[in-house]
Amino acid sequence: MKVLIVDSDPVYREFLEETFSLLSHNATSVSDGYDAIDYVMEHTVDLAYIEINIPGIDGFQTFNKIREVDPNVLSIMMYRTISKAMMNNIIQDGIIFCISKPFSISVIEEIDKILIDHPLSQKITNRQYNQNGLDSESVLEAKILIVDDTDEIVDVIRRCLEYEGFHNLSSTHDGQEAIDDFNAKKHDVVITDIVMPRKNGMDVLKHVKAVSVNSQVIIITANGNKDTAITAVKCGAYDYIEKPFNLGTLSRIVKLAVEKRIFLDNQIVH
Repeated sequence: MKVLIVDSDPVYREFLEETFSLLSHNATSVSDGYDAIDYVMEHTVDLAYIEINIPGIDGFQTFNKIREVDPNVLSIMMYRTISKAMMNNIIQDGIIFCISKPFSISVIEEIDKILIDHPLSQKITNRQYNQNGLDSESVLEAKILIVDDTDEIVDVIRRCLEYEGFHNLSSTHDGQEAIDDFNAKKHDVVITDIVMPRKNGMDVLKHVKAVSVNSQVIIITANGNKDTAITAVKCGAYDYIEKPFNLGTLSRIVKLAVEKRIFLDNQIVH
């Protein structure tokens, strides 16, 4: 996600830039509304964190001008003090969140989680696909293999991905079945548990990357296996997700993994 920070306080700008970097977002900061508008006119922005009391034009005016340039930008207002009338103005302007300073990293993390499931977040996803020469249909055509020895987990993941529009879904209940199915279908993404009968998740990962280096593997792990999951990422897994997992997070990771697979394939073609 591409984030624009608009704040005259250099301490907060640095704090937010570092926080968004930790959350794997691309953040840029400016000190006033005029610079913010200029930036949006030349760059794509998905989310803007705007301080209400900034020099020159205030946060509300900045927000309105940004929306004139790009109505898809999501906006969050920051403030130290605010009147009831100003709060009503925020609501009427349709700003998604309003947060009081000072705030902690955990507040940003919670907002980040909420935005995953926000209806407008799909616009961000589709815009990012288009910028990379992709479209949502090609992503949803991906072949995905779900591997877990617990029927309930397989069913939850399948339902989640079907809800997102994925339809080329397969599932197996142990590592050896997964390897056999992958050999036959060469899936784009494999979502696999670590602890399973016959062959474990690490065995599946190593086989998938040996057979099809561009295929992406997402590891499912319980708390006790987190170290193994981190090792799996170092060995080539795209990412890992801990049980119990947030379905919005799972969906986002799967889409990004598919996008990476398509991007790598296109690199080979070109």
